[in-house]
Amino acid sequence: MPGGPLNIPRRKSQMLRFIVVGGSIAGVSCAYALQEAGHQVMVLEQSDGRQKSHGGIRSPPNMTRLLDQWGLGPAVARVSIKANRFTFLDGKSGQDLGLLVLHDKLMNALSADFLYIQHGGLHAMFVEFAKNAGVQFRYNTEVVSVDPWAGVVTTRKGAKLTADVIVGADGYNSIVRPVVVGPEGLKGISDKRISVNITVPTDLMRQHQDLVPLTVSPEWSLWLGDDCATHGLLTVNPQTLQKEYSVVMHVPSEGKSAQESWTRAQPLDEKFLKLDRFEPRVQKLVRLAKSMTPTGYTVHSPFDNWVHESGKVVLVGEAAHPLMPNGSHNAAMSIEDAMTLSTLFSLPAAKSHTPLLLSAYEELRQPRCAATQASELRKRDFVCLPRGPEQQARDGGLRAASKRALLDWDEAKEEYLRETWEEYIDLFAFDAREAVEDWWTKWGSAILRSRMTDPRIESAARKFEPPRMVVDVLREGGR
Repeated sequence: MPGGPLNIPRRKSQMLRFIVVGGSIAGVSCAYALQEAGHQVMVLEQSDGRQKSHGGIRSPPNMTRLLDQWGLGPAVARVSIKANRFTFLDGKSGQDLGLLVLHDKLMNALSADFLYIQHGGLHAMFVEFAKNAGVQFRYNTEVVSVDPWAGVVTTRKGAKLTADVIVGADGYNSIVRPVVVGPEGLKGISDKRISVNITVPTDLMRQHQDLVPLTVSPEWSLWLGDDCATHGLLTVNPQTLQKEYSVVMHVPSEGKSAQESWTRAQPLDEKFLKLDRFEPRVQKLVRLAKSMTPTGYTVHSPFDNWVHESGKVVLVGEAAHPLMPNGSHNAAMSIEDAMTLSTLFSLPAAKSHTPLLLSAYEELRQPRCAATQASELRKRDFVCLPRGPEQQARDGGLRAASKRALLDWDEAKEEYLRETWEEYIDLFAFDAREAVEDWWTKWGSAILRSRMTDPRIESAARKFEPPRMVVDVLREGGR
C-alpha cells in the first residue's frame, strides 16, 4: 500500500470486485486505496464528475498523516497552506478574545501538519491518482437500488452491476444507507443552524487595506457573534495556484431549510447571514463575494450498523456518519474510513473472511466517528453562543487562556495542556493504519488458522477497541 509497508503480511490472492456508489472524497479515496491494495474497483457517480467547489477543507494532523502515508504529501503541499494558530475574535468589535497556538513541538510530536486545502482540489487529486491506479469511473450513472444479498446495484438506465462488496459513499442523502441501516437511516432532527460557504478572491481583498492582513496570514480566524459565527482561512485554487479566502458562516435556521449540498449557490442575503452582527471587516469581506452556498444538516443519532448482514454492503463517509457541514473533521473522518477499509482488505485473509473484515471496520470506526460528531457540534455551539452570561463566561475564559497559549510548550503547566489540548490530541494523534495493525496483531493468527470464518473468532474480534491517545504521549514526544 502507498506510504510504506505495513508491519503485517499482505494479501496476494483472492482479490475482490468493489463497486463504490458515489464519487465523493470518501468514495474516490476508498477506490484509490482499494485498487492500490490489488482489488478491482469501479466508481459510479451520478454527476458528470466535474467538481466546482472552492470551499475550504481543514486537514488536521490525523488526516495529513494519512495523505503522507499514501504518498500524496508532495501533491498536497503544492495546493495547501500550513496553519500556525487559531484566533478567536469578538464578532461585533473585532477585538481579540483568545488564540490556540500550534506549537512546533506539538506538531513535531504529531508528525503531521494542520493544513487548509480546497475541496475541489483535494477531490481532483484523488480522482487523478485513482485513475492512474486503474480505478474505473462511470459518470452520469445514478444508482436507484441495491440488492444486498445478491451484491447487485441497479442504475437509472436499468443496468445491473455485480460486485463482491458494494461501498456506499453517496453522502448525506445516501440511497445505500437505508439498505444497511433500515428506516432510521432516513430519520433525524433538523439542525438549528445553517452553514454557509463563501469564497472571496484575495485580489479583491487587497484593494481594501484592512483586509490585506487576511490575504497573507496562515491563521484560522473565528469571529464569535451573537447566536452566530464566522470563520475564514486561506486556500489555494489548484487551477490558478492563486490564493482565495474561504469563509464559513453559521447562522440560525429560523425555520428555514437548506439543501445538504455544497454545490447549489445563490445570491448573497445579508439579512439571512446576520451580517449586521459582525464587525466592518467581516461585512466588507462577505460583500466582495459573488454568491453563497447554504448547507442544511439533519442530526442523526450514530447508526448501529454500517455493514449489511449479508456481508456485501458497507457505508463510508457521510453515508455512514453524517457530520455537521464545514467542521474540522468531515474530510478527515472519510479519509480515515478509506484507510481503515483498504488496510483491512490488504490483510492476507481469504475471500470468506470478507464479512469479518467489514465487521472489524465497523467496530474500529463507529466509536471514533460518534465521538467526533458530538465534539464538532459542541465546538460549533461554543462559538455561536447568544449574548448573555454563558457567552460572557466563554469570552472571559478565552481571554484568560490567551496569555498561557503564547507560552513556550515546555513552560506551559500540565493542567493547562490537559485542559486545552487533550480533546484535540485524542483526535489529532489517532492513526487509522495503526488501529488496524493493532487489531490484526490481536486476531491475525487466529484468522489465518481458520480457512472459514469461525463465529467465535468473529464475535471476539468485533469487540476489539483501539487504544486511546492521551496528552502524556505528546508531552513525552515534544521534549
